[in-house]
Amino acid sequence: MADPDWVAAWQELHGVHHLKSATYGTDDDALQNFVDVARVAGLPVCLYPALRMVEKLSRASHMIGRGDSRYVEEFMDVASLALCAEALRRREEGWGR
Repeated sequence: MADPDWVAAWQELHGVHHLKSATYGTDDDALQNFVDVARVAGLPVCLYPALRMVEKLSRASHMIGRGDSRYVEEFMDVASLALCAEALRRREEGWGR
């Protein structure tokens, strides 16, 4: 049996991804922003969202350390970024598309 709070958070991920990709991606590729930045930086495409996860976790850590955990929204972003990284890794390895 899955934890109900985990399931609720998991169900929110689609909305988080949809909202974020609408402003970052393109009509043809919801993950195009990651592709563009990785190319400019000379990084493997799946590494850029992983680096963004580190940034988000650092911010969350600082907020929690200040006693502001109730304002942390970064964990949902990290979960979404992890799935973006996985999708890009699969794409790079020829799993789909």
